Amino acid sequence: MAGVALADPNVAFVLLVLGALGIYWEMHAPGMIAPGVLGVLLVCAGAYGLYQDSPSWYGLTLLALAVLLLGIELKYYTHMISGLAGTVLLAIGAVVLLQGPRRITPSLAFAVSAAFGLITIFLGTLAMRARRRKPATGMENLVGEMGTSRTAVDPEGTVFVHGEYWKARSSESIAAGERVRVDKVEDLVLIVRKAA
Repeated sequence: MAGVALADPNVAFVLLVLGALGIYWEMHAPGMIAPGVLGVLLVCAGAYGLYQDSPSWYGLTLLALAVLLLGIELKYYTHMISGLAGTVLLAIGAVVLLQGPRRITPSLAFAVSAAFGLITIFLGTLAMRARRRKPATGMENLVGEMGTSRTAVDPEGTVFVHGEYWKARSSESIAAGERVRVDKVEDLVLIVRKAA
């Protein structure tokens, strides 16, 4: 049954692309293991199915370049340049991969390539946004935060900022209960001023 399904080049191509998607998913969220393992198995099954029909060297070259460009888009986010180029190469490579009566249907090749390209570009965009996001921890994140003075700060006192009590210092006199803004952090002491 599986051998009959793999004999169809359309099924083999879809398995190949689904396997690549599983591998890309593992690259995007490392450590999940299951998408990567399943992806490798699907790539092997799809490659075996396509190998039975003697694929052309130029079709294989285009598919390899497409996978490389889509991987670059996923890892480095090239503002969709690599993603779009990889999608086009994947579609063209799939169409010219097999010659003769047993070929990959062009409409299937274009539809699967477009879907795979969109998913890759979307994952690349998510990765780029995650890399640009400011970390949510660390002393540097307190700069610019607003808080409330718990004691008078003249020149030192205690403030409540970001859910915690901090020792604070100010060049101006701040009464207890006033809103403060953190200007900088020096040796676990917040340098604050009255909030505008």
